[in-house]
Amino acid sequence: MAEALVVKDLQVHFHTRRGVYKALNGANLTLHRSEVLGVAGESGCGKSTLGLTVMGLLPRNAEIPTGQVILQNMDLVNLQTQYSKQVAGRFSPKKNEKLLRRVNKAMEKLRGFRVSMVFQEPMTSLNPVLQVGFQVAETVYVHSPALLAQRALARFKATPEDMRAIVRLLQPGGDAGESAVRAYAKEHGLEGIEEQVFFLWRRPDIHVVRKEKTILAMGGEAIHTFARNGRERVAATGTIPFEMRVTPVLARRVKKVLMKEGYRKAEELLTSLGIPHAERVVKMYPHELSGGMRQRVVIAIALANNPDVVVMDEPTSAVDVTVQAQILELVKQIRTAVNATFIVISHDLSVLSEVCDRIAIMYAGRVVEVGPMDKVLANPLHPYTQLLISAIPTLEGNQIAGITGEIPDMRAPPSGCSFHPRCPFAFEKCKTDVPVDLPYEGGRTVDCWLYEGK
Repeated sequence: MAEALVVKDLQVHFHTRRGVYKALNGANLTLHRSEVLGVAGESGCGKSTLGLTVMGLLPRNAEIPTGQVILQNMDLVNLQTQYSKQVAGRFSPKKNEKLLRRVNKAMEKLRGFRVSMVFQEPMTSLNPVLQVGFQVAETVYVHSPALLAQRALARFKATPEDMRAIVRLLQPGGDAGESAVRAYAKEHGLEGIEEQVFFLWRRPDIHVVRKEKTILAMGGEAIHTFARNGRERVAATGTIPFEMRVTPVLARRVKKVLMKEGYRKAEELLTSLGIPHAERVVKMYPHELSGGMRQRVVIAIALANNPDVVVMDEPTSAVDVTVQAQILELVKQIRTAVNATFIVISHDLSVLSEVCDRIAIMYAGRVVEVGPMDKVLANPLHPYTQLLISAIPTLEGNQIAGITGEIPDMRAPPSGCSFHPRCPFAFEKCKTDVPVDLPYEGGRTVDCWLYEGK
């Protein structure tokens, strides 16, 4: 099965005044295409840190000594690991902040487009002073302006073939020149269009503005621009034989048209996510919506650009039981309607059992067990997984068995297997050696020396 995301030996450390907190200690995870992978564990085990690292959203005191997060053959943490090797163990928050800015700049093209995230609390992840429709539309405008332009194109009489032909005339190597444009316009009944053609700069897609209100997309033909004497000259393999003035007023009009189309896109998304009267909801603010509706808005933002990977961090933690059931049903519908791969992070195994194909159990910054959801619940292998499942209340009223001991202090984690101080089956090897992804039948892996050689 094809791999959508691969996490290899990932370590994330937070430098604090009380020492170095080792949030992730060599986490390994493989996410297959078109699947829903659940990540479960106690609070503080590193679930949310894993999701934030995939998104490249780490604070200035965060360091990644080793590890890889590979998305479509791109290592998302490569810059940080290179820097860690250069400083040779010394950590500087100021230098690290500059590094994170470089990482964020590199991630801007991917975050929200190829990989997106649904955060824990929708009220804090939504901007309280912006309409929800604007927040959905802005996501599409930033990453997929050509999509909005193509949608606008369908609302006007000029066909895409006409516009593409005009662009070919404007490009070097063809019948370039104002006279050629004028001749083509006269032949096709588009007189005067040469005065109405502008190019939107700083975009990789060719856009044509007609009558100063219409955006027409010429997708796929990349161009670049450079300033000259207060004007913007468009350049491809050469230069356009004439230049047109590009003004801030034109840019505002372009954005206005695209954002208007973005609002229409937001209405469609919210309607598909089960929000009634979406045409009114897009003009409302987050505080005017219920918790369930806000959660749907956040999901709409995450799905707006049809990303390859969606990380959902505790999607049902901030809603009541009734809305939780609705959100879970919504996630089931989404996975069949969009071509995306999901990571669902939760401490509630019953939530994950409703929507996930596979599950990864985390403890002390490591993934200790991975396998198909039904097999892990029916036959848990790792002692921590066994105790975690035994602590779930059941209708039969069986006695709940808690997990003895306390979560380890990750500023000084125990040697060997991190679970050995709390494990009832621990032996001497568990205290000195770290088990790593021991294979087990049925496509499962487990970090436990009890299964060595099995």
